[in-house]
Amino acid sequence: MRKAFLFCWALSLLLHSRGDATINLLVSTYDGFVIAADSRVTLSEKKKHRIASDSYQKIFRIGKSVGVACSGAAFLYDENGDRRNVGSIVDAYKIRNDVTDTTFVSPKEVADSLRKIVEEIYDKQPMNLGEGGVHLWVFGYDEEKERRIFEVTLERDNLEVRGVLKERYAKGTPGSLVGGQIDVYSRLIKGYDVELLNDSVFAKEKDKMDDLRYDIRYDIMSLQDAIDFAVFIVRATIEAQRFNQKAVMGVGGDIDIAIITPEGFRWIQRKKLHGEGKVVDFESAK
Repeated sequence: MRKAFLFCWALSLLLHSRGDATINLLVSTYDGFVIAADSRVTLSEKKKHRIASDSYQKIFRIGKSVGVACSGAAFLYDENGDRRNVGSIVDAYKIRNDVTDTTFVSPKEVADSLRKIVEEIYDKQPMNLGEGGVHLWVFGYDEEKERRIFEVTLERDNLEVRGVLKERYAKGTPGSLVGGQIDVYSRLIKGYDVELLNDSVFAKEKDKMDDLRYDIRYDIMSLQDAIDFAVFIVRATIEAQRFNQKAVMGVGGDIDIAIITPEGFRWIQRKKLHGEGKVVDFESAK
């Protein structure tokens, strides 16, 4: 039994879903949030990468006005050793707390609960240590109609993994967050690849390199501007990877887009289930 467990754990170290092979872009404006994400999941085995799916969901709705975007490990092992997608974490929260699309919940409450659920999953199944971390953005409006963003990440301490909760843009400051394969975003917006800062020569020139950054006026963006900007970044990443022979093609598939305003969460663009040519709206079919 122990040998089987060790074999499965070793296999999980070799074959896992790449968390950096994705892109999420969250834009915060005075009018609300815009979130855009690709749909690709990439499996890595040693130095080989294989596209496992182009229909993975990375944006989730919780309650009336909270959204969640995930990156990092796309799958985790449950206590029985079965693989589950990260979206099941969101489902677990909804079931535990009896949350529907009309229920009001605060972003802080959701972020705290999701962190605890993920910690439980890691604690109950050590095989998840080989899957890498889970990264969640939880964003929306609180009780006072203020915009809030929380970042939930898992940090490894020896053989333990504990969630870390960090508040971003605590006062609702406009701006953007990007997660996953950020090199195209970084080169386009910042004017250089952030990986260069790992080199001491470039690190010394950081102040000068910051002058290369585009002046993006998030404070005057309308929701439509934010949607256009988010799609531009995700689409540019997809297309750039087509032609960059050095890049892992970890971003692809349909682009999902959602917004959150004081009125609530709303899908702007979302992939649907379909057969051979006929699109089926499975939400309406329920």
